[in-house]
Order: sequence, then C-alpha cells, then structure tokens
Amino acid sequence: MRKIISFYIKYPVWTSVLFFSVMGFGLIALGQIRYSFFPEIEPDTITVQVAYPGASPEEVAEGVVLKIEEALDGLEGVDRTTSVSQENSGIVTVELLKGTDLDDALADVKNAVDRISSFPVDVENPVIYEGSFRERALSVLLYGETDLYNLKYIAEDFRDEMLATDNISQVSIEGIPDLEFSIEVSDSDLRRYQLTFDEISNAVAQANVNLSGGKFDTSDEEILIRAWGRGYYVDELADIPVRGNADGTVLRLKDVATINEQWEDTPDKQYYNGRAAVILNIDQAEDEDIIAIAELAKEMVTEFNESHDVVEALVIDDRTVPLKQRVELLVKNGVIGLALVILALGFFLRLRLSWWVAVSIPFSFAGMFILAAFQGLTINVISLFGMILVVGILVDDAIVVGENIFSKHEAGENRFKAAVDGTLQMVAPVSTAVLTTVIAFLPFFFLDGMLGKFIWQMAFVVIFSLLFSLVEAFFVLPSHLAHSKALMPDARSSKFRDRIESIITFITHRMYAPSLRYALKHKWVTVVTPIAFVMLTIGLLGGGLIGFTFFPYIDHDTVPINVSLVPGRQEADTDSLLASFEESIWVVNERLKSERPDGKDVVVGIKRNIGSNSFGES
Repeated sequence: MRKIISFYIKYPVWTSVLFFSVMGFGLIALGQIRYSFFPEIEPDTITVQVAYPGASPEEVAEGVVLKIEEALDGLEGVDRTTSVSQENSGIVTVELLKGTDLDDALADVKNAVDRISSFPVDVENPVIYEGSFRERALSVLLYGETDLYNLKYIAEDFRDEMLATDNISQVSIEGIPDLEFSIEVSDSDLRRYQLTFDEISNAVAQANVNLSGGKFDTSDEEILIRAWGRGYYVDELADIPVRGNADGTVLRLKDVATINEQWEDTPDKQYYNGRAAVILNIDQAEDEDIIAIAELAKEMVTEFNESHDVVEALVIDDRTVPLKQRVELLVKNGVIGLALVILALGFFLRLRLSWWVAVSIPFSFAGMFILAAFQGLTINVISLFGMILVVGILVDDAIVVGENIFSKHEAGENRFKAAVDGTLQMVAPVSTAVLTTVIAFLPFFFLDGMLGKFIWQMAFVVIFSLLFSLVEAFFVLPSHLAHSKALMPDARSSKFRDRIESIITFITHRMYAPSLRYALKHKWVTVVTPIAFVMLTIGLLGGGLIGFTFFPYIDHDTVPINVSLVPGRQEADTDSLLASFEESIWVVNERLKSERPDGKDVVVGIKRNIGSNSFGES
C-alpha cells in the first residue's frame, strides 16, 4: 500500500490522469444514463386475457377464470396466480419463480389453457402474452363542449401525431368505447322480400372483406390483384348487395334493413369539469427516457391548445414531477454538503485543504456513474434515494485522511512525508468504517419479490459511491495535498486567523478536555446514558407516542372518491350520485377560496369516471 500511495504522490501526473479520467468518463456516462420513474425490471409475469361478451363478473369467474386457474395449478416455475373478473372479460396473471425461463413458462401456460375444452360457447379465444416493461410517463386529458364522436377522432389524430415522433412509442386511449354497427331487419321486410336472417348475414360476411386475387407478371412489372370490399362507414355498408333479381335489379342492404353506427354498450364514460373527456395514456417502454417523453408530450399539448378552440388538452398524472423534485433535492444536498465541508474545514484547518476534501463528492459520483452505465441502471426514484442517502457521508473518509495529513505536517514533517504517513495511518480505520457500511447494504442484492427487484439499485449506488470515495481519499487526495499550497506554511498570520485559533483552543482545552476526563474517570456514565436513551426510545414506541410505518404518509394533490353501488343499478343512478358529489365539491371550493388571502381556487378540476370502477378525482 505504501508503494502505491508513494507512487501517486511522487508522480502527480498519474494522479491527474486518474482524477480527470474518472471525472470525464463519469460525465459522459451520466449523459448516457436514461431517466425512468421506477427501475426497468425484467418481466416475470404471464397474462391470460379472455373476453366473455355480455357476462357478469360472477359468470366470468365461474365459467372462465376458475377453469384457467385450475389448469395452471401445478405448472413448473409458477409462484402464484392472481385474477380479476369483471363484466365482459377476465384476466389471470401468472407470477413466476425467480430464475424461471420466461419462454418455457409461456409455452407451458399456452398449452395448459389450450387444453381447456369446457369454456362457455360465447367465450372468445384467450390472449396469452408475457409481461413487458411499461411505465406511465404522464396522461393527457382531452375535454370540451363537443360530442364523443368528434372527441374520438381528435384523440386518435393526436395519438397518431405522438406516435410519429422519435421519443414516444406507447400511447393508449382511455374513455372511448368501441364503435359498432347494428343491422336491424323487421319480420315484415323479411316476408316481403322472401329473405332469411342467414341470407342477410352471409351477404354481409361475404361482401364486407378485403380479398387478395393473386398476381400476374408482365414484361415490365409484377401486378398484385386485391379487392377492397370492407366498409368502415354506414354508407359503405348500405350498398352491400343482398340478392340479384332475374330482371336485373339488385336488392341492397339499405332496402331491407336499418343500419346504425353506435357506441358499444358499455357504461364506461369520463368527464372533466362536467364535460366529456378522453385520456391519452403515454407510457415509457424499455430503453426510452421518461424525461424526454414528458417534455415532448408537453410541447405537443401546448401546440394542440394553440390550434384548437373547442377541445382543450391538459397534462395530468405527470410522473416526472416527483422525479425532478428528487433530482433537485440531490443537487441541493450536494451543494450544501460541499459548502459545509469547505466552511467547516476552512474554519478549523485551511480553506485550500477543505476544497480538495470536498472534491470527493463529485469524484465518487462520477465513478459510480461509469459502473451504473455499464450495468444498465437508470436515474429513478430508487437510485436517486441512494444518492441522497450517501451524499452526506462521501466526504467522511477524505476528511479523516486530510486532517491526519495536516496534523502530521503541523508536527514538523515535510508535506510529502506527511502525505504518505498520514494516509497509511488511516488506511485501516477508514477502510473498516466504509466497508462496514458496504456490508450493511450487501443483503439488498439478495432480496426476493418485487421489492428485491427495485431496491438493489439503491444499494449499488451507495456501495460503489463509497468505494470510489476510498480511491479518492487514499490516492487522489494525498497527492493533491502534497503538491498544492494546502500544506505550505502561510506567509503571515492574520488577526482573524489568530482569533479562530484561540476559540478552537478554548473549546478543546476548556470544554472538551474536562468532559473527556470526567467520562474516563466515571465509566458508568458512558454505559448508563446510552442504555437509558435506548430504553426511553423503546418506551416511546411502545406507548404510541412515536408511530411506526413502513412508508410515511404523504399528502397527495388528488383526492379520490370511490363509489360502489349495488350490482344491477342503472348507469344513470351512478352518474347522478357522482354529479351531486361534484356540485358539493365546487361549493367547498368556493368556501375555501374565500378564506384564502390570494383568492385562488383550491380545486383545479374534477375528473368523473363512470364504469365498473367509478370514481371522482379532484
């Protein structure tokens, strides 16, 4: 160890190479690291989704979900299955054991579901797919004084514009039921034209298709033949021929039936401040940056509002807000930590020495960013928590080593010998102190479950930041102190510095020394006092004066109001009840608004959702 430390002190150019290499590559790695709200994890779930039109949740559970769960029972690699039964569909989620091959498990689940032969007649084919990383970036709410048809087309156009960009690849529309066509034929018309339902059904099925007619080659080109017959509007379906008569006339669908374009009969509806609304959910996929997605989406929302008058776009559920807040907190803590280190060490030792000690913070983070980039980590709420946690202890080892080098120099050693001896004397205690913290965070790499998939990134940040702080304290800092003016004697001593030295001497010899002598003489005090505080803390916890919770309760910006009515109640009853809540909320807003000095609204908006999970949000 002495040879390595002496080498870096003797040849400071290598210290500069090490320092600037870590800082430079760290900045490059930081520019390559993406942002996400939660860590990007490998999927370990398989989803089985089955549509059962017209069925109640009880029928879905009995006829579909329970049969799938029974078929999956005992499959190798399956940890547990969870299911959701709702109107018209059911979902079964299969969670796999750690280390299970996803492709093999997917094939086993498909085979098990395919063997089920007792599904009800109206059940559609099950859709089976593996889980993939999807994280909500934000949602865009479109609302205005217009009908749902116009809102649908505007939302679809806006979605297509977003998907045409480079940064956004996942946009889904929520709040719009599917369009469907109903063909209604009366008994009198059937008898009048001597038709049957099967004839009309077959005519529509045969005509409303796109068919490929093959191809033929010419001397210059290859020509593909394709018949486009599928209709997407009522007018196109109305001209479908049902029967050709002997006199050459054609009986068309519009002659015998009434064709209507209508929404699917589902109770799902959404409103914002009493007006029809549609939500565009914008997700982050793997290898995408949530910050870039959010910024682009907000720019497009601004452009949308500038070009539309009737419909307005509003950003809601922006996940980047807490992410940016944690980044700001990390930067704030880092700046405060640097300032405190410089001021404190400058007060007790020298300002130049405190500067080189404070460099440990950016150096440690730069080294950690290099390894994080290779590991594929993202800047998320978990990794940021680790950075916020460790930023306050990164300079501890550098402070100890720097102070010991300074004390050796004050004792009469030249700055080169003081740098070597002072560092070597602190290698064992400083390494022990840092490695105990490292060992404390190592178990996070071996946790199972969903928490284990996330929390290891916090441990990664803490451990490697601390290890790079050791590199800075043992190799970079001693060389900087030995070759800088930090250890050179001052040309003259100012009155201000003499005053500081007198204060330090008074605190050391008049306050700290007597207290230390008393504690050494009365050893029972140093034993009883900590025990008393531990017992007092246990008593406060046991008495309920200090609460305990796994996660703290944090006030949110939204207040959900969930309403569950007795099954079978009409949609109008739910809508009327939620509308009465909405009126009451606005009354409360007016009262709170009058009590505010600035007179601003407390309630920004109310989102009302009617469906299988109806709720209001303000």
